[in-house]
Amino acid sequence: TLKNKKQYKSPYALWKSSFIKKLSTIKIEHDEIMKNEDGLIKWLDLLNQYGFSIVKNSPIEKNSAFKILNSISHVRETFFKTPFEVINTPKPNNAAYTSARLFNHTDLPFFEYTPGYQFLHCLINDAIGGDSSLVDGFAVAEYIKKNEPDTFNQLIDSPVKFKDNDYTQNKIRVNYSPIITLNKNMDYSDIRFNIATIAALDIHPDKMQKFYSAYRKFASLVHDKKFTVHFRLQAGDILSFNNRRILHGRTEFDPNSGKRHLQGYYLDRDEILSRMNFLKKIEI
Repeated sequence: TLKNKKQYKSPYALWKSSFIKKLSTIKIEHDEIMKNEDGLIKWLDLLNQYGFSIVKNSPIEKNSAFKILNSISHVRETFFKTPFEVINTPKPNNAAYTSARLFNHTDLPFFEYTPGYQFLHCLINDAIGGDSSLVDGFAVAEYIKKNEPDTFNQLIDSPVKFKDNDYTQNKIRVNYSPIITLNKNMDYSDIRFNIATIAALDIHPDKMQKFYSAYRKFASLVHDKKFTVHFRLQAGDILSFNNRRILHGRTEFDPNSGKRHLQGYYLDRDEILSRMNFLKKIEI
């Protein structure tokens, strides 16, 4: 989020399910980005404004996305390693490494500093099922703010406990954060939501019922068809999105019908914004 010297104006273009008709507007060719800075600026603008973009016709070799991501900055390392392999595995330590449906969520909300952007590079996707879903968390928040202000206040004022038990590393990660976080201009800053990692709530009993009602409302809306876009990734696509705004998921797929293999990367939001500011010569 940027602020000019006169008056703050939100840079975000919020969207709902009808945006599927305009999906072509957020697609960009891999070679256009790599050819010159104008292509890179276009990509960064899409990511900042809409929260996501699909890079088309990228190389499909393993680890090949490093080159395009390094045109922005260095990647963000996590315990998943880089890249992390989104593929059905025999002994998974994360639901992403199964063939099961993934409900719409943001990644790693149990981190104090959640990775800002995620990039999912599709190497192959010929199994039955496995379609992708995205939801603009800021659009859901705005809808609640306008229609249910009391619910909105619960979601910005109540710290939620997110927890991760990782049996492969003998570590327990915990972080408290509201589901919706605002910045100093009262614009949207962060969405944290993941039903797989939300822990037992540490909220005063007198406030519990109101919060649960707000939580259920948010959970319902981020799976409501009026906010969700569905599409299928093709080999060579890089699904790029703001992990602190966009919730993502997938349908179940049949691992016996074919292969589905994505490689995942993270970049911090600071790196996206700072690169964009420099290339566009934006004065802050």
